[in-house]
Amino acid sequence: MTLFQLPSVNEQQVTIIRHKLRRVFGAVGKLLKSPVGGKASLLLATLLILMLGINGLNVVNSYIGRYFMSAIENRDSAGFMRYAWLYVAVFAGSTLVAVLFRFTEERLGLLWRGWLTRRATGVYIESRLYLRLRSEDALSNPDQRITEDIRQLTTTTLSFVLMMLNGTLTVLSFSGVLWAISPKLFVIAVVYALSGSGLAIWLGRPLIRMNYLQSDLEANFRSALIHTRDDADNIVASGAETRVRERLNSHIDRLVYNFRRIIAVNRNLGFFTTGYNYLIQLIPVLIVAPLFIQRKVEFGIIGQSAMAFSTLLGAFSLIINQFQAISSYAAVVSRLDEFADYAERCEKERRLLRTSTDEHAKPR
Repeated sequence: MTLFQLPSVNEQQVTIIRHKLRRVFGAVGKLLKSPVGGKASLLLATLLILMLGINGLNVVNSYIGRYFMSAIENRDSAGFMRYAWLYVAVFAGSTLVAVLFRFTEERLGLLWRGWLTRRATGVYIESRLYLRLRSEDALSNPDQRITEDIRQLTTTTLSFVLMMLNGTLTVLSFSGVLWAISPKLFVIAVVYALSGSGLAIWLGRPLIRMNYLQSDLEANFRSALIHTRDDADNIVASGAETRVRERLNSHIDRLVYNFRRIIAVNRNLGFFTTGYNYLIQLIPVLIVAPLFIQRKVEFGIIGQSAMAFSTLLGAFSLIINQFQAISSYAAVVSRLDEFADYAERCEKERRLLRTSTDEHAKPR
């Protein structure tokens, strides 16, 4: 297999993915059991309460918008002003809850990152991985894995977990709203989201391997630049500038080539996701507008159906809207999983060596 060839998905890769997911869930469990676990649990509970508040306000907002537009249709001045003030009140409440939600999410992410970074740094020092890595060159760029990868793991894991929970609550909240408006529209939303998610996975699957490779190529280029700076005197004394420039250009060529492949896949994925999102605005109007024309529903239901449909599709279409971020996240998980496996292997060897030394040191 060449450097840039992408592997096909098989049973072994499915097993690897499950192993990595267990790693992620294990990291979350260790956080909750750690000395900062109490604070983390409190912040997580706060996020869940705020999430319920956001979804409740969204449902209320959909009905206010419905009656607001119907008041305009009926030229009801009193109703128009009443629902306009209710709109303002709901927007104010939604703003407050959304800002507090984002603040709490960032605090929890920072708490997790600080704890996990200290834990990884402790393993790095106590197991003397820095010595083994220098002599064995078995794991590339451990510094990046401890800094950038842990930062992305904590923030992105938390973001994805909250998006999935919020998506679940959104589906539960707006399914009833959409079903009450039109069962046909609800079925179309489900089918549209499932088929779109399948196509997005098929189009964007190569991004996982490419993003993993890009992280390594970028880190290798930075390491080469640092090595050039540290070895500046020898380079000048030996007149090796040309060789060093060629080596750096080789790093640049490799990372540019891989990034061009990423851009190409993102282009194809973008054609699909952009058209997919545009149709979300049109489909509910095509279904509900004829009902209004036939005088079966009031005018405000058209706006409510559009909001409910787009909100429900947003919850169902998490994979489509976040596929690029998911592919980058998968690469980060793989890199940290490799670091954890290597650290565990080194720790086992160190314990075996210590046990063997102690046995030889015992008096005969």
